[in-house]
Amino acid sequence: MLEQARTYGAKISTGVEVTGIEVRERKFYVKTPTSDNYVGRSVVVSTGSTYRRLHIPGEEELIGSGVHFCATCDGAFYRGREVVVVGGGNSALEEGTFLSGFCKKIKIIHRSREFSASKTYVEKLSKIENIETYMNKTLLEFVADENGLFKETKIKDNTTGEEGSIPGDGVFIFIGLIPNTDVFKGIVDLSEKGFITTTGLAKTSVEGIFSAGDCREGAIAQVAAATGEGVLASYGIREYFKK
Repeated sequence: MLEQARTYGAKISTGVEVTGIEVRERKFYVKTPTSDNYVGRSVVVSTGSTYRRLHIPGEEELIGSGVHFCATCDGAFYRGREVVVVGGGNSALEEGTFLSGFCKKIKIIHRSREFSASKTYVEKLSKIENIETYMNKTLLEFVADENGLFKETKIKDNTTGEEGSIPGDGVFIFIGLIPNTDVFKGIVDLSEKGFITTTGLAKTSVEGIFSAGDCREGAIAQVAAATGEGVLASYGIREYFKK
């Protein structure tokens, strides 16, 4: 995608932090710590999002060594093996169901007594034989084996306070996304969770500013979907330029 963009004339700057956007005389000035010389007739905000973390011991150290955040990306490594899934929303149950298709066993851990996922996902989950659920549990720590790979997670029962452990060959964390949109607060409208709200052809609340990808409310966290939204935004820009 990078090569194709450059083929069509895109200029790409890496390692540049955006600190804000100013509108002056129907032009947008994208500000950076060193200058504000990124000027355009429109702007597409596609800053993505960051996987929400548990912030427990062992999590940071084991990322890529048994701790993962994307089943479609890394699930194939665990074919025929046992996997722990953390979360109770739609994403957790959807990804857990996906993993159950080729993993030996899926162990879903959720902090509440009931799943927050839609009824459809919960009902589907109950019919899958190789999925076990551990409800009302708090994760305390991810533990590595002698080779530095994930081997188990320590948990605590939220009712009794009893502690235990759940073994697995890997763990997938699906507890939500944090949009990378702090810099755009007060510039465009954001949802309660901080995602950029859009209408129609990826339009934001500010005429001339568009949004695509995982920073946008309602986006699907997949490259193909983000690319499609970029195309959608380009059509929005075309319509905007006709005015």
